[in-house]
Amino acid sequence: MKKNILISGVTSGMGLAFVKLLKEREYNIFPIVRNKNILKNIFIEGNIIECDFSKPEAIEKAFHGLNIRIDAFVNFAGILPGKSIFEQSNSGIQELFNVNIISPMLIIKSIKDKLNKDAVIILLGSISGHKGSFDDPYSASKGAVQSLVKSLSLKFAPDVRVVGVAPGIIDNTRMTDDLIDGLYERNIQKVPLKCAGQPEDIGELILFLISKHAKFITGSMIDVNGGQYLR
Repeated sequence: MKKNILISGVTSGMGLAFVKLLKEREYNIFPIVRNKNILKNIFIEGNIIECDFSKPEAIEKAFHGLNIRIDAFVNFAGILPGKSIFEQSNSGIQELFNVNIISPMLIIKSIKDKLNKDAVIILLGSISGHKGSFDDPYSASKGAVQSLVKSLSLKFAPDVRVVGVAPGIIDNTRMTDDLIDGLYERNIQKVPLKCAGQPEDIGELILFLISKHAKFITGSMIDVNGGQYLR
């Protein structure tokens, strides 16, 4: 029987690469998007949940009518404004936390009773959540994600696993595409492997994490950063 995968952040970067891998393996894909119209050119039809992560008050309604059993929820959705705490407005910080941590928490709350036994929840953290970064609100939001993984893994055990993935520099994402001239190259020089990861690297890892071969992994944050940050 095909697995049902609930996934956010499907329109670009790591989320889009993961969707392509899922389609190759004929999983049932249930994308979460802000507006259904943005999927017109992304080869996904039907099974769409329309939900704006910046408006957490609408989460419960968006998932109330979802009538499926879920084998995995993978949350790629997130924003990185690239501003320090001294540059961000109060509303900007609130939106950042709404998108990066509050809405994913509320989605998990909404789907709790729809998860199959042996289901997996995958949350995307960041290298910044471990070591901090210039954009303090972003790193704080990702630190919260990584703490949430630990807490939820204990609450959901033994029936559901919860795993986090903390990427470093990944090519072809909005976060790397928006770097100013020269900054990308300088960041690459800080990586011992002297290269960035690829979105497919993250996708293949998550395919493993939602498979039966990862059945003894829960509560972990898996670092994928080329050796840039070791702990």
